[in-house]
Amino acid sequence: MEYLQTFIWVFVQLSLVLPSTGQWQVMGPAKPVQVVVGEDAVFSCFLSPKTSAEAMEVRFFRDQFHAVVHLYREGTDQRYMQMPDYRWRTELLKDSIGEGYVLLRLKKVTLSDTGLYGCGFISQNNDQEAIWELQVSGLGSVPLVSIMGYVDGGIQLLCKSSGWFLQPTVKWKDPLGHDLPSDSKVNVDRQGLFDVETSLIVQENAGSVSCSIQYSDQSREVESRVWITEAFFQPVPWRLLSILLGVFLSVLCVGVICLTISLWKLKGKIWAELDWRRKHGVAELRKVRKHTVEVTLDPETAHPQLYISDLKTVCYRNIHQEVTCSNKRFARKCVVASQGFQAGKHYWEVDVGHNEMWCVGVCRDDVDRKEAYVTLSPNNGYWVFGLDREHQYRTFKTRRIILSPRTPPTRVGVFLDYEGGAISFFNVNDQSLIDTLTHQFEGLLRPYIQHYVNDEKNVTPIVICPVSPGSEKEAPSDTDNLELSPQVTTPFLSRVVPRGNHTSHSPSGH
Repeated sequence: MEYLQTFIWVFVQLSLVLPSTGQWQVMGPAKPVQVVVGEDAVFSCFLSPKTSAEAMEVRFFRDQFHAVVHLYREGTDQRYMQMPDYRWRTELLKDSIGEGYVLLRLKKVTLSDTGLYGCGFISQNNDQEAIWELQVSGLGSVPLVSIMGYVDGGIQLLCKSSGWFLQPTVKWKDPLGHDLPSDSKVNVDRQGLFDVETSLIVQENAGSVSCSIQYSDQSREVESRVWITEAFFQPVPWRLLSILLGVFLSVLCVGVICLTISLWKLKGKIWAELDWRRKHGVAELRKVRKHTVEVTLDPETAHPQLYISDLKTVCYRNIHQEVTCSNKRFARKCVVASQGFQAGKHYWEVDVGHNEMWCVGVCRDDVDRKEAYVTLSPNNGYWVFGLDREHQYRTFKTRRIILSPRTPPTRVGVFLDYEGGAISFFNVNDQSLIDTLTHQFEGLLRPYIQHYVNDEKNVTPIVICPVSPGSEKEAPSDTDNLELSPQVTTPFLSRVVPRGNHTSHSPSGH
């Protein structure tokens, strides 16, 4: 019996010790982190069970592990490893790192910060990571409630608000907070911000009525309230009516002025960000043009309705042309270049004109060319930017992304940095950076053009343009210190199953 008691005591002690010496896991935010434009976002990350992380590498990243937002290694912050968009915008709080708990503060969040983030802890015998989503919203203006007049024995009220990023929900509520049936409509302006308006007819003795606008998750709400008294429904002398009308118009003018100021401030922030992207794009465009390469189209890969001339021009026609049977030919209305790239930095420009539907970018050489309706996403080997049938500029990351260029591009620059794992699209018209996709590329990539129309009368050719690499007097860029790997021109390769794909599934495209 004494031996049994000793065994039980030893077993209990081991059960208390073993968890602290076992493998730990990384825990991040349990739900999406939500923040308003201009505020700071805070990400928490910790080890379970508690384990000191002072000697570990702690990495916060965007979408992919190599896209560094903040890096802590060998006891210090490695700021030179950060992506340019996050440099000097992050602060790692390490007061509890001895217990495996850290906080990252991302300062002055912008709309472009929306997306997936992660943190990873790396030690000598273990490495784990956690992923979460940052949701950025723009809070709209305070609702402006107006009295429109008498309708069907009642008074019609109109409520308006503007400048929302992410579509809000608008409701009328009675004095007890119950929802009232109403008519609403939502509009989207050129900056992608939502304007909402709703109307309501109230009867006598309605009392206090409020117009409430908030996001679907009820995280943010703005409200305006109006009192409808019996005096509104009783006859009044014309003089008193004139006084009331004058007071109402004065209040309305003040409200309009306040609303205008709020709109200008909000639009000023958005235009400032777009202006920064334009200036940033001008500098980047000068750098990448030094990596200009010759790109010519391969007619044997073109869909039968795409007519290729001088190996630089592609035009869509409703009539199928007679073509040779080839495993290289696409079933989708697209064509790829004779050149393929599997190293180095390469830049080219495509004149898309005023066509209504098109895509440019790159694709893997081993994509399924006989599938006409595959999604144009990194998950399927495509990294593209284009204009779709809904007249929206879009690309794919972890999901379909709608973009709003300041100037509609008619000439698009494409820059592929193979080892850097990035492909960037430039609006050559105003020399701004449109967007950058990141991925750890594998295998051979070919320049890609897709051309499709609803009305052949409005179609114009898409042309690969000659590019001037830029003046030799320009300041040297960071990329100039790297040796440019040779351009590879290859014949059609048999399909190879890729070794891995690190991009999550995206919604369906064209």
